[in-house]
Amino acid sequence: MNDIDQAITELIPPERSGGMLVGMLVGALAGALAAALLAPQSGTVTRDLLRERGLELKDRADDLLRSRRAPL
Repeated sequence: MNDIDQAITELIPPERSGGMLVGMLVGALAGALAAALLAPQSGTVTRDLLRERGLELKDRADDLLRSRRAPL
């Protein structure tokens, strides 16, 4: 099991990680693709924006994982 799978398993109990998670991921990817294709900015600006948002999302996910791992 890789780190991402382990992180997902820790955040979402196995009995609830089925179709809902897959649907959310597919929806997020479809939304990101639509936003990239319909963006009013140039490709360079859009790529920079996507990179910045991706880093923000990664930081938020890291913070969430740390808070879930911290002892109560």
